[in-house]
Amino acid sequence: MSRKLWSVLIVGCLASVAFAVPKGTVPRSSASRYPAHTQGDGISIGARLLSPEEARKTFVSDVNRCCVVIEFAIYPEKDKPLTVSLDSFTLRLTGSETAAKPSSAKVVSATVQKKAQEQRDVSVSPTVGVGYGSGRVYDPATGTQRGGGVYTTAGVGVGIGSRGNEPGSSEKDRAVMETELSEKGLPEGATAAPVAGFLYFPISRTKKATYQLEYMLNGNRVKLECQ
Repeated sequence: MSRKLWSVLIVGCLASVAFAVPKGTVPRSSASRYPAHTQGDGISIGARLLSPEEARKTFVSDVNRCCVVIEFAIYPEKDKPLTVSLDSFTLRLTGSETAAKPSSAKVVSATVQKKAQEQRDVSVSPTVGVGYGSGRVYDPATGTQRGGGVYTTAGVGVGIGSRGNEPGSSEKDRAVMETELSEKGLPEGATAAPVAGFLYFPISRTKKATYQLEYMLNGNRVKLECQ
């Protein structure tokens, strides 16, 4: 994965220098093309929740380790620029008090790196021992005593791999992940044209969970159900 991450960084840097590729994703033709959408005051917004499988296909970075990812698009009113800020968003787990603000690419990449460093590879394998006993010997396998002589024992061995060797655990991996997540994240700042990109929310995903995306638009709280 490290080699793949470096490939993403190299390609991304070359593209940025040569073509000045904008950040984010390409907005769909209209907000109604997103599973969740609404309109108000001449402004349209749309959103879609990425499944874990979609996130794995979309990102080289393993964002599933820490985040729920939502693609968001906003379509400003003609000739009326607006400002996009991550502080305007909140994601709530429907039916609970769990809520979170989106994290920056820097924070997400550091979290993914930390989780990779803490990961362990645990292997379980059978073990066999051979011994010799004289006189009456207690047999732990049967709980009885038996005569002396050669005997064998069987059990299970557990091995734990070394820390820090997992994909995404190095500082170089973290830097590449930050670049990827930043390039694909929702662009912030003033815009008079439609923009779209991904938001990374540090919420644990649960099966069949639904989420409510809240967006502060011109002082009004707009809610979208994402599932």
